[in-house]
Amino acid sequence: MDTGFVDLDILITRIRHPQSKVYFLDAVKAYKAGALRGALTSAWVALVYDLIAKYRELSAMGDAAATAFLQAWDNATVTGDIPKLLQLEGGILEDATANTQVVNRIARTHLERLREDRHLCAHPAFSAEADLFAPSPELVRLHLVNAVDLVLSQEPLQGKAIFELYDIDVQSPGFPTEYARILDYVDQRYLARVRAQNVRNFGTVLAKSILKGVPAQWEPLHRKIIPSLVAVRERAAEAWPDISLAIVRLIDNLEPANRPRAIAFIAAFPDFWPQLQEPTRTALQATIDNADPAALADYRILAGVTVPQFRAALLPLIAGLNRKNLVAAIASQPLADLWPRAVDLYQASGSWRGSEVNFSDLITPFAGRLNGQQLDQLLDAIIDNGQNWDASETDTLLLGVLRDAAPADRPTPDARNRFYQHVRRVRRADKYEDVLTFLQSDGWVLPPLEQPVDDELD
Repeated sequence: MDTGFVDLDILITRIRHPQSKVYFLDAVKAYKAGALRGALTSAWVALVYDLIAKYRELSAMGDAAATAFLQAWDNATVTGDIPKLLQLEGGILEDATANTQVVNRIARTHLERLREDRHLCAHPAFSAEADLFAPSPELVRLHLVNAVDLVLSQEPLQGKAIFELYDIDVQSPGFPTEYARILDYVDQRYLARVRAQNVRNFGTVLAKSILKGVPAQWEPLHRKIIPSLVAVRERAAEAWPDISLAIVRLIDNLEPANRPRAIAFIAAFPDFWPQLQEPTRTALQATIDNADPAALADYRILAGVTVPQFRAALLPLIAGLNRKNLVAAIASQPLADLWPRAVDLYQASGSWRGSEVNFSDLITPFAGRLNGQQLDQLLDAIIDNGQNWDASETDTLLLGVLRDAAPADRPTPDARNRFYQHVRRVRRADKYEDVLTFLQSDGWVLPPLEQPVDDELD
């Protein structure tokens, strides 16, 4: 009899679920006592119990396959349907491999042998010589180790359900919108609990969404999809080389209609540019060179302005956008290189209502993205045009943009001073009282008036 009991005792400490540990302890006790058939029977019971426990964890996370199996299991338990329970138990390895993917195919091969040997022990089978099946100590120990290594010590990692869960989640209001939070969220909710193969598949699906627009329901969500793929690159680095190869193949074989998507993808992941085939790079560059600002339909192409190879050709394209196209481009993605045109058009507003529309269309989409210099430009654009500073909604719209700015990105003291002096001179300090109060919240102090109010009425 093998006397390496210490190894099995240590093996028990690796089991995650407390009740699974209790069941498995019966197998170890039987093994130590020499009851080898009993040890295999108890090991199978512990394995099945642990798989059910894992299914319950997956079901709580929204795994539909796990939920479906548990409904059948729990219904059979409540009604005392023993044949149904035996059927479910007999097929649990297949279900765990094909549906929930709690068990991979290699592990399934080892565990099927445990199931077969357990059946020989629990349902006595006699050979031609009427010898009762007698497993060797080495075989029993192998099964015990496999049960722990392959299932009992493992977390219930999500399989195919990750795509269904993410699909629902990314369309919900509960999915984060801030870039850094998306990285943490995708890492903790998905990557940390997904098998390596499924991480690779997940990353490829995200890339295909960006490059091909499938599935269609993810089309408006590129600001969530791109950071999700960044999370895969940064938080699942071991899977990224395989994902990268799949992405390069996707781009090299992309249909011409999807080339603007590829340009936007390269803007988000510039490391892919040198990996592409030379004909692919030529086609993407020509797509930009031949673009007509008056006929531009896919504004994602403008994202390439951050790529050195594309920038020289895209800046004139941006400069040639009319107001309608500029508004559409900003709505698609408020790129920093669109800001100068946007603030210039706003500064030139020709009426009060036109000023408010320009602010909403051209300025508000940049909220939360503007730095101190850009906010200085906004304040100057307001005070330089009476249609802007006198429009009834300007103070409210401006306050909203200022509140969305990070403290380090708020306007400079000089710009605040200019703004304050102007609204005092034109007797609009009351209108902008909330704005001025907010600007003072970080320590800025109202400067003394440069000239008496009565001497500077406009």
